[in-house]
Amino acid sequence: MPRLVIALVIVATGLVTAFPASAWPGFTWEIWQTTTQVEAPAIERPQAGRSDLVPLLEGPTGPIDNTSAWEVKQADIKAALSTLFGEPGRLIRDDGPVEILGEEALPEYRRIHLRVPGEQGDPIPAYLLLPNTPIASPTPAMVVLHQTQAPGKQEAVGLVGNPDMAFAHELAKRGFICIAPDAIGFGERIPDGTQPYHDAMELYDRHPKWSFFGKMNYDLSRVVDYLESRPDVDKTRIGVIGHSHGAYGSIMGTLFEPRLALTVASCGFNTLRTDNRPDRWSHLTALMPRMGFYVEDVKQAPLDWHEIIACIAPRPYFNWATLEDNIFPNTENLADIYGQLKQVYGLYGRKEQFHGELVPGKHRFPKEGREMAYGWIDQIFAIERP
Repeated sequence: MPRLVIALVIVATGLVTAFPASAWPGFTWEIWQTTTQVEAPAIERPQAGRSDLVPLLEGPTGPIDNTSAWEVKQADIKAALSTLFGEPGRLIRDDGPVEILGEEALPEYRRIHLRVPGEQGDPIPAYLLLPNTPIASPTPAMVVLHQTQAPGKQEAVGLVGNPDMAFAHELAKRGFICIAPDAIGFGERIPDGTQPYHDAMELYDRHPKWSFFGKMNYDLSRVVDYLESRPDVDKTRIGVIGHSHGAYGSIMGTLFEPRLALTVASCGFNTLRTDNRPDRWSHLTALMPRMGFYVEDVKQAPLDWHEIIACIAPRPYFNWATLEDNIFPNTENLADIYGQLKQVYGLYGRKEQFHGELVPGKHRFPKEGREMAYGWIDQIFAIERP
């Protein structure tokens, strides 16, 4: 039976759920394995079996010193990650129209409640924020992914929860078109009053060989499809931003969605080999169950997060991390990883496209960090402000 103990983080401005002390109700790894009959993946990579992190520019035959050699390694990392995500099997795309559910005029933007066509029978609920004074025409757009809390997109637009998480509200005020979707297992995609990942096995009953991460990536691409269909959106300037669940959703989504032009991630990962709960990806959540085959000896995992992040290069990437993160602890090694990421970007002559911050503090994206990130977005998108 699913374990029901859930860790909650209470903040002065509202209720924010963090990673659970044990599995969210609705998902149990053992039931997933029995139901799907998925076996441990056979992935052979240099990182597997090592307790230390393989240097990013270490290749099978020596140092990597050019983009061609790096892209061979990059393809190998993405192939391993794709194996861990799994495949959906028979997936029917819904090519119907966007469904408009309501609209509200606010002082600085219009907020439109809609459903974006996704997989047939599983539309993606979202809020679209259209600024009254866009910064350009056509307008740069940001996909805003919510953190781990049941209301999903509602917090991202400032309707509930912690105002520090209302990135869509803040960015729309700055003139960006913003869209904040509900990830699978959140918001309108679970019954009222239930917790994240409610009835997660429904996805695995429908797509036993897939994963939540795979589904999240698919949905993100459908959201980008919708943005590209809008004549008011600048198709060359679409970015993604998120904290915690929204951060790793942004990272993974960017890897497999080439139309995303920049990524901002806050407090979204630590390395598997320094994590005291590497089961967070497979047992505590329904995100990537195949990682569960490695939790008893995590050094056997065929990759680690430094490699995953590096696959974003050379696209612009901003990472915010904290040294006392209570959700993703043991982040001290990120300082070295940032240096290695700069080297990867340097292969492309684009060191300035990577920006990493590692600061004192807990699992949060404070105002000063967000302002830094928003300024960076303006710089990357060549936005001039008065």
